[in-house]
Amino acid sequence: MSQAYPTSIGWTAEKDKPLYYSVWLIADQKWNAIFLLGVALVVVILVWQNTGNLILELVALLFLLGTLWRILAPVHFELNHHGIVCRSLNRNRFIAWSDIRSYQIRRNGILLLPRTDHFVLEAFRGFYLSVPASLTPEVLYRLRVFVDHVSD
Repeated sequence: MSQAYPTSIGWTAEKDKPLYYSVWLIADQKWNAIFLLGVALVVVILVWQNTGNLILELVALLFLLGTLWRILAPVHFELNHHGIVCRSLNRNRFIAWSDIRSYQIRRNGILLLPRTDHFVLEAFRGFYLSVPASLTPEVLYRLRVFVDHVSD
């Protein structure tokens, strides 16, 4: 579930406190999660019906669960003055503000891009930052402060 810790909009970048929040897509976006898990189940059933091979079915199931891990596990984000820390399944990922050149606002989050030029497959190059609607103004403020500050 999404959590928000108190922050202040309008402080300078040096005095900003880190913003902590969690996103668990299976709880926050139920219909999207149900749809994707349903598609995974249909694929597993089709593999079983067409091949009858239990090992191939298990491989397909593991592959699908591997691609859907962001739905199944909660993801914890920390936005601080160094960058963005993403924690999930005992795995930490750090993205420095200097690595972000541009960003695009999407329906359920923000796509962080390492380059400013646009091309068809840019979503595969970037990092999707899931943001609850209540925190979108705060996250956008921080992106403007830190990304614009670093790129100047």
